[in-house]
Amino acid sequence: MADFYEILGVSKGASSDEIKRAYRKLAQEHHPDKTGGADAKFREINQAYQVLADAEKRRQYDQFGTTFEQAGAGGGDPFADFARGFGGFSWQQGAGEGFGFDFGDIFSDIFGDGGSGRGGGRQRGVDLEMVLDVNFLEAVFGVEKEISLQKKDVCPACEGAGAKPGTKLRTCSKCHGAGKIRRVQRTILGNISSQVACDLCGGRGKLIDEACEECKGRGVKQQLKTVRVMVPPGIDDEQRIRLSGQGEAGYDGSRAGDLYVRIRVGAHPTLKREGFNILSEVPVSFYQAALGTRAEVETVDGGVELKIPSGTQSGKVFRLRGKGVPHLNSRARGDHLVTVRVVTPGRLTKKEKEILQRLAAEKGELVDVKKWWDIGS
Repeated sequence: MADFYEILGVSKGASSDEIKRAYRKLAQEHHPDKTGGADAKFREINQAYQVLADAEKRRQYDQFGTTFEQAGAGGGDPFADFARGFGGFSWQQGAGEGFGFDFGDIFSDIFGDGGSGRGGGRQRGVDLEMVLDVNFLEAVFGVEKEISLQKKDVCPACEGAGAKPGTKLRTCSKCHGAGKIRRVQRTILGNISSQVACDLCGGRGKLIDEACEECKGRGVKQQLKTVRVMVPPGIDDEQRIRLSGQGEAGYDGSRAGDLYVRIRVGAHPTLKREGFNILSEVPVSFYQAALGTRAEVETVDGGVELKIPSGTQSGKVFRLRGKGVPHLNSRARGDHLVTVRVVTPGRLTKKEKEILQRLAAEKGELVDVKKWWDIGS
């Protein structure tokens, strides 16, 4: 019996993540659609993964999967031990056929489907991911974009049939169109019967007399495709959009994979985003902060006039309700938070200094640092 750990190239103590990584690497390397791919090896890899990726099946395999040949040499009742390990099952004696068992999912997964899986024995297409750049306002209000990518898609010449246009497909003479055949495996328990993908038609159920010249009979072809992406309002940087069925075409006409579009939002020169709120600053002079003023504030909806009352301190935050980012799949919006920054004048005229000194004297405040320093020294 094949060693599933050896097939995937992992140790018996490998973690589920290590098993998954090993499977993905080998599946890509031996996929029948790739140059140098091997259908039989691909099925073998899938068979091993289906068992080792499932904790219960892996436990049962570790207990029994590699000891069928040796179990009869150790004495005792290996059949009873084996039956207890799987929780019990029923069987019938067939005339001249040894034992014929129906273990359901356990043996169909371990021995039976040849890596084909349930539901027709066809491998789902590969998922793809790409980056889409949008600007700040496009992320806030949403946008429709077109992206182009190279991927395996249904062959336009044969429409996925794999046969030369104008020719017909024949029903497979070995599986009679079912795509599966019955296989009998001999064990110490007798002959175990299972279903595997037909090796003549590769699980298709049909045979091709003349292969399509465009795709060489594969039914898929590497090609440039254009996909429309609806970017929803309120999407944030590094979030992903899933486009179902827009990945690579599936193996033998199975369901296509998905396309994941990762959004990368460009920076805005004056606005920042924090959750669903927009942040910005507005500079005002010392005089404006003291006496009050009106300032023009840039928002995602355009310019808004903000009233700044007299005596406003630097760092004061004003809230513009409903001027922020739309919530995903909702009509609600965040707010725009405006922080006031009081700008102290760097250079004053002689007249300005005199006026400020008189104001300070009226308040009883010490402002002439130079003279105060001279006195103190």
